Amino acid sequence: MSGHNALNVVDLTPGTRLKTHEGAVVELVENPRDGVWLICKTLENAADPDSVSEVEQPVFAQDIVGLADS
Repeated sequence: MSGHNALNVVDLTPGTRLKTHEGAVVELVENPRDGVWLICKTLENAADPDSVSEVEQPVFAQDIVGLADS
C-alpha cells in the first residue's frame, strides 16, 4: 500500500472492519503488530460466499486496501 491514503496496519485494533483487494470485508480479531499478518474472520465476500466464516485466519497485510464502511 502506498500513497497518502496508506493504512498503518500496525496500529489497527481488534474489531476494526477492513476491505481486502478482492472486495471481502474482514474483521480484525488479533493484530500481532508485525506489519505483515492480521488475524481476521471474513464477514462478507461476494466473490467467494463460502469464505464467510467465524474461523480466524491470517490475512496478509498487503491484501488490505482500507477500512470497510461500517
